[in-house]
Amino acid sequence: MQSSLQEESTINIKNAIVNIILVVSTLVWYLCIFSFLKGNSGFTGKYLVLLFGINLLAVVFFAVLSTVLIQKIEKRLKFITYWMIAGIFVSSLALLVGGSSFFYVAIISGVVGAYFGFGFPVVLGYYSANIKSVYRARISGLTIFFNGVGFALTGVFISNSTVVYVASALILWKLCGLLVILLLKPSEVLVNKEETVSYKSILKMRSMLFYFLPWLMFSLVNNFAFPVLYSAFPVDLVNNMTTVEAVIAGVSAIFFGFFADRFGRKRLLFFGFVLLGLGYALLGLFPHYDRGLLFYTVADGVAWGIFFTLFLLTLWGDIADKRGSEKFFVIGFLPYLLSNFLQLLFGSYVATSVVELSAVFSFACFFLFIAAVPLYLAPETLSEKELRAIDLQDYLDKATAKAEKEAEKAHLKEKTD
Repeated sequence: MQSSLQEESTINIKNAIVNIILVVSTLVWYLCIFSFLKGNSGFTGKYLVLLFGINLLAVVFFAVLSTVLIQKIEKRLKFITYWMIAGIFVSSLALLVGGSSFFYVAIISGVVGAYFGFGFPVVLGYYSANIKSVYRARISGLTIFFNGVGFALTGVFISNSTVVYVASALILWKLCGLLVILLLKPSEVLVNKEETVSYKSILKMRSMLFYFLPWLMFSLVNNFAFPVLYSAFPVDLVNNMTTVEAVIAGVSAIFFGFFADRFGRKRLLFFGFVLLGLGYALLGLFPHYDRGLLFYTVADGVAWGIFFTLFLLTLWGDIADKRGSEKFFVIGFLPYLLSNFLQLLFGSYVATSVVELSAVFSFACFFLFIAAVPLYLAPETLSEKELRAIDLQDYLDKATAKAEKEAEKAHLKEKTD
């Protein structure tokens, strides 16, 4: 029994490395090309909004399409390999962005969105199928950490660089994903066609709905309230705060990933919502007070570390269980994608039109507490059986260590006698 428990709770290092690199190379690539298009397309205002509206629609449409197609192909790893190869050519489109007409940049934005949408559900489906639930959160935490590091380093490298360097950096990320498949030769994990579920049936699931609603409300509230900080504090201070937040989020993702695998996901999410609600409450009471901003920065960084780890990479795989999780991840990613677009659409308007800052932060605090309400009804996605197995394994490990210590003492005593 002890050996079976140890086997269940043992992480396959090669498997973890492969999946971390695949997910990081996928997400960092999209974040980098998204930022590049946003800053270097040469368009602002309604044209920029239109560019990323096209991008968002392409992501969603092709993500849905890929979840249908993968059920027929079945072989996730083969699909991902060809998708990584195609990404090398798509990355080269960065060479065409500077100085192009709106029509051509719009096509590039649509192609980028279509490419990302076509592949990311399968990458995350492969990730979920390979990573056992009992250590999924800790691997997700490490993935979020390396994703942040990779995005930051790539951002520094391509900032104020020529399009050749930008395209090279994007190609390099695709090569990382491709090489880890070719060199480490991970095992294939087929899609379970016998347990195919529709999007409609997924949204009717109690666990899916009660986790999706808080995630949706948090994404909308946080991304609408954040631009208001630029009205309350100096721009440089808010920019520095954002950098500190990113560091805190990365570190807390690792720590709380281990916590979620040990004590469950639900209580950790409660902690994140309450902490962030207190951060906004303090900003509402003292909207121009730097110490209030300091507490909010720490709270927001910790909350993002928790939410990215659980809402992006962990929960949907838990809920899917042994079913194909691609459709679950498409739905789970929608709030994040939509909130980024809405911030682009309304962010500047909100930041300039708000007069009563304390009211905005107070409303954000209120809606975050409301968002946490569905969590009371949500079931814990780390099953009781797995939690009991973890507790039993801890007990056995302590008992074994104690027995070994006692045996060592007895042996020393015999030698002395």
